[in-house]
Amino acid sequence: MTWWKDLLRIFKSEASDVKEGLTRVGQSLDSELAKKEAEMAASPSERVDMIIDEIETSDPLGEIEAKIKKVQSEIEAGNEIEAGNDTTADRTSSADIDRDPPADR
Repeated sequence: MTWWKDLLRIFKSEASDVKEGLTRVGQSLDSELAKKEAEMAASPSERVDMIIDEIETSDPLGEIEAKIKKVQSEIEAGNEIEAGNDTTADRTSSADIDRDPPADR
């Protein structure tokens, strides 16, 4: 019956992991819902203040710059790989070198 106990232990472990994940999802959904409810209940001037705060905290140009840098680094990495492949093609292997025939003794 030890395999049965091991199986139950595994299921309990997985169940606790799923429970933790669902708890985190529930908490994030609750916080988003509370934020939306606060936005709905806000007066127009409070809503404008919320929008201004969102604009100040977000950095859309920084996000675009990060994406550009990521693409540039991927291109540079690809170029380095291609350059590395080109230099290995120019090398001659020891099998390609003509050797002098052994001297007669």
